[in-house]
Amino acid sequence: MDEDMLKAFVPFLLGCIAGVVSYIITIGNVKRDPLGIIVLVVFIYLNKFILPRLGVKNVEAKDWLTISAVALGGWYMVWTFLMNV
Repeated sequence: MDEDMLKAFVPFLLGCIAGVVSYIITIGNVKRDPLGIIVLVVFIYLNKFILPRLGVKNVEAKDWLTISAVALGGWYMVWTFLMNV
């Protein structure tokens, strides 16, 4: 797989997983919603360790902005969908 594809796919997948974890943490308790955002930040940070193991060598500052935005999008879609089901 190409490095650019990995820089998009892995953060999206981790963002979706973060959305599921956020949903599980916040089921039935609105006061726990900030924990869902903390889960997202942790999963964005996990990209720092996972991407080099998959062969992505150069991750620049502009790449981190993209990685964070893609992870945020995946997290928001999954969490919102699960809360409305």
